[in-house]
Amino acid sequence: MAKKKTSRKTVLSKGLSAKVEKALLYLTNPRIRDIIERRFGIKTGNQETLEAIGKIYKITRERVRQIEEAGLKILKSNNVISCFAPVFKYLDDLFADHGHIMGEDYLYCTTTGTNEANSLKGQIFLALTLGDSYKRVIKDSKFNPYWIAHPEARARAEKVLDFLMEHFKQNNKVFNESEILNILSKKHSNLPEKLFCVILDIAKDIEKNNFGEIGLIDWPEISPQGVKDRAYLVLRKTGEPLHFTEITDLINKWGFANRPAYVQTVHNELIKDPRFVLVGRGTYALADWGYESGTVEELIEKILKNNKKPLTKKEILDKVLAQRRVKPNTIVLNLQRSPKFAKLGDGKYAIA
Repeated sequence: MAKKKTSRKTVLSKGLSAKVEKALLYLTNPRIRDIIERRFGIKTGNQETLEAIGKIYKITRERVRQIEEAGLKILKSNNVISCFAPVFKYLDDLFADHGHIMGEDYLYCTTTGTNEANSLKGQIFLALTLGDSYKRVIKDSKFNPYWIAHPEARARAEKVLDFLMEHFKQNNKVFNESEILNILSKKHSNLPEKLFCVILDIAKDIEKNNFGEIGLIDWPEISPQGVKDRAYLVLRKTGEPLHFTEITDLINKWGFANRPAYVQTVHNELIKDPRFVLVGRGTYALADWGYESGTVEELIEKILKNNKKPLTKKEILDKVLAQRRVKPNTIVLNLQRSPKFAKLGDGKYAIA
């Protein structure tokens, strides 16, 4: 009978608590132990600040820091740190799988199986702090908080990020995650794919939108600012002209913001923004799709001028209907009534 496989996370969760408890027994001073437990969230997963602990003990935050330092010195001593050898092996393997760098939130979620605060998270935080190989980076110009387990990991990640940023700028469009991973794997074939996922996770200037599309964080497709950007994203995603009431409904349905969008507000923004073209009664399309602004009469005039030759009524109808959602009779009436157009002897129309 085949043995049932046990995940590394399960092994860690079963053994880590016992190892941490054994290590904490060396903290014979109750206050030192309590401060270590609070600072790392050993019992709850919630890390308490120096200031909050100082208020409990009526001491300064600097004194709390000194006590914490004294406790860590004990836990790093040779006879205590050996308790964590299996945990460090687990963490080393995990970091190696990810190119020796992991986003802090992702690291805790991967090792605990949840995004919620829990005691295992606090215990892992303590183990990471005690291990000489691991470094926590909170302030970084390009990345959100992360941990590294190799001194060159950050430089490799930045190299990949720079390539990815340039790729986005050159193409000026969003990609789905599989496309990005494929592009990166071809360019950096010597690096683990999980490293690419880490970079997408921690890069400050790259984000994923509600549809799972990835791009630069300041793009309206990624971080829509206000109603007009959300309307733009709705139309780009649906790929077809929509009435402003439909656009409003989809903005609210897809949850772009905490506050609901209102029909009149959406309509007002569509009217003012040149990215949108009115193609019918209350129906808007994107100018990017080739739609042009103007009345039906102005559109007919432009079509005739651009073609530089007379056109039949059917040809004019087809070209206008490709740009506008109007009744064919509206186009015919404009042809017949406008002094700008002349009907020729062969039934075709030209500029008067």
